[in-house]
Order: sequence, then C-alpha cells, then structure tokens
Amino acid sequence: MPARPGRWCGKCRTVHAGDCPERNVWEKPLHVKSGRGGRPWRRLRKQIFERDGYLCQECLRQGVLTIVTEHGSRAGICDHIVALSAGGKDHPSNLQTLCRDCSDAKTHREALEARGGSKV
Repeated sequence: MPARPGRWCGKCRTVHAGDCPERNVWEKPLHVKSGRGGRPWRRLRKQIFERDGYLCQECLRQGVLTIVTEHGSRAGICDHIVALSAGGKDHPSNLQTLCRDCSDAKTHREALEARGGSKV
C-alpha cells in the first residue's frame, strides 16, 4: 500500500507525513481564515441578488434581460465592481449580479489590463 501523502503545515510552512514537530494542532490554511464563503458572505450575496432582481446587471445595461439564480445551472455571480485586489471592498455599493458569461468576460478583461495588454 502506498504511503499517505504529507500535509501542509501552516505553522512551519513545510510538508509533514505526521504531526508537526513544532505544533501539535494543525492550523487552517490562510485562505480558510479569510472568512470568504462563510455565512456573512452568503447573506450579503443573497441581499445583492435580491436588490438586483436576480438580473445580470451587465446584460441589463445592454438591453438584454438575463435571469440568474443563486444555485444550479443558471447560477449568477456576485461580482466586485472594483476588484478586491485593486482596493475594492465587500460593500453593497461595490457589488453587482452578473451572469456566468459576463463574469468570465469581465475577469478576462481585468486580467488583460493587469498584464498591460489591450482592452477587449
């Protein structure tokens, strides 16, 4: 039987097959501690969907009605207008509802701009 893979230790920043010699308790990875995806974020996300009437705001600006849901195949995205990496906040005035296609296009545009490429 193959050996069990090691686990990442947030305390000493190495991989161990067993317990960390520096600490007896495993620490959660940094991204889990950030609080994203928890109950407060789910409540805020639901509030934004309800405020926007479950309609993609980018499609609405173009005159198209695209209905999104919170879950499932037509799940919408609660998008940061100004990205967190650019100094945006988790405030309702900085959030909007987008469909998957508009979210993907916006993410692609932002990635190109961040690399110094041309705007699409």
